[in-house]
Amino acid sequence: MIYDIGIVDTKKVIAAIKETYNIDFSNFALTAFKRRLLYVLNENNYASIVDFISNIENNQLLFEKYLSQGLVDTTEMFRDPSSWREIRDQHLPDLYKNREFKVLVPGLTSGDDLYTLLIMLKEAGMLHHAKVTATSISEIRLKNVELGGHYDLKKMEIGEANYKRFSDDASLSAYYTLEGTKARMNRDLLENVTFKKYSFLVDEALKGFHLVIYRNRLIYFNPTLQDKVTEKLIKSTLLGGFISTGSKESLANTSYFTKLTCLNQEEKLYKKRAE
Repeated sequence: MIYDIGIVDTKKVIAAIKETYNIDFSNFALTAFKRRLLYVLNENNYASIVDFISNIENNQLLFEKYLSQGLVDTTEMFRDPSSWREIRDQHLPDLYKNREFKVLVPGLTSGDDLYTLLIMLKEAGMLHHAKVTATSISEIRLKNVELGGHYDLKKMEIGEANYKRFSDDASLSAYYTLEGTKARMNRDLLENVTFKKYSFLVDEALKGFHLVIYRNRLIYFNPTLQDKVTEKLIKSTLLGGFISTGSKESLANTSYFTKLTCLNQEEKLYKKRAE
């Protein structure tokens, strides 16, 4: 078992991934990256960082497995219920004026925000009017979410508690089926969802969205990467469109905040404004 990994070895792993797969983790928060790297190393019984680097450089399927393992499940369903209520009550009516609107959910790990969004849209009678694009750098994570996820019941209990603070109309269990000790979300929610492998770190911005949901991810980036991602979020959003981040995050300290209006400081909801 490896109990710690130094900065030099961590940077060697980052350099190997960038050189081989053009995925750059150099601006991720170092402590968080090291923690996830240690998890992957020990989960796969590595005793040497040299062997790990050799394997990821020479085996893409193995790298995809490790990439999926290393991604952090950043949230749960209906986390920060008041933020979702703010979107539903104050801004969905504006989106619905377009009859059809586009939503981007980039950087998927577990899919909780995606399914939260879809349930909210379904209950508002807008599910068939929204074209949703969901992205991740991990093909494995995308496929898992597309198949309905495979969620621990303890996590679903947290989601249920959040959901009851969001809505008294139903139970979250109406939207999933049990498979042993796991829950799988109803795939009929995904009718208008397109899944796409995509990286904010490399790929050009996806454009033309009325709403972008990017919650509880910026806290894992250093200021340089927060700036870069914020620029991509803004480019993806139509003029007058909305960006939702996590309640503990803020775009106010980024270089691109002048392109936004903060609609709700507590709920971290922003609107793209004219330059």
